Amino acid sequence: MEITILLQLSKSAILANVKGETFLAGEIDKSVDQKAIALAYHEQAGNDAYQERLLSRGIETNLEDLKTHLSDYLSSSGTTTADNIGSVEEGDLIKITLVVSDRFNQGYTNSLAKLASKYIEEATIMDWWKPINEKRTSLYAQFVERDLAAIKRCFNKTAPVAPTYKYPTSLDVMGSAIDIGIGEEHTVTYSISDGAIDDIEVRIEDRNLIAAGRTSEGFTVIGKQYGHTWIQLYSRHNEQLAQTIHVYVTDQS
Repeated sequence: MEITILLQLSKSAILANVKGETFLAGEIDKSVDQKAIALAYHEQAGNDAYQERLLSRGIETNLEDLKTHLSDYLSSSGTTTADNIGSVEEGDLIKITLVVSDRFNQGYTNSLAKLASKYIEEATIMDWWKPINEKRTSLYAQFVERDLAAIKRCFNKTAPVAPTYKYPTSLDVMGSAIDIGIGEEHTVTYSISDGAIDDIEVRIEDRNLIAAGRTSEGFTVIGKQYGHTWIQLYSRHNEQLAQTIHVYVTDQS
């Protein structure tokens, strides 16, 4: 079984957080060293068109990277993994759809959306600082790994659910006695409760007198020697659900 979940991220909120983090870092560097004005300028993601384009591209790249990580947790039943994840932008919203196992606890959907947003933010900041500040790049690489670990913990939070089956609660056999000759066949038909799995089996009292086996219509009884015996149809999951049919192997001539 599988379910579809929707994550909604705000692109403007991600962008604002990236700018806020980089601005604060630049201000700290300037307060420590007044000569670091040039460094701070490059560290701070601003609002000019060129920087906006770089940030937008960084967010898009890290969104696609996030999707590759999320693919590890997608359902694979019936379709390819690629069919089970998608993202679209609608105005300010980035909408990510995931088809996952029904073991996913949907109470974690909001947490997963927040962690996905945080991953994109911190991965974008890490990329922004790569050519500028090695120490901060290394720090944010650790943050990104932490985000991925937290995302992983959102999945498979419920124990596997054992499959449930509806077993028969009623068994109705057509007839309570049959007469057959040696070498002749007779099919015993039956019905069980609606929607139940067919777990009906047959017992034979005397295999010297008759043989019996399952067919698509029920159970076929074959006479082998003259005499009286019986078969019993029963449910493998409920021994109390059983019916006995007397079998008389006689000279039919």
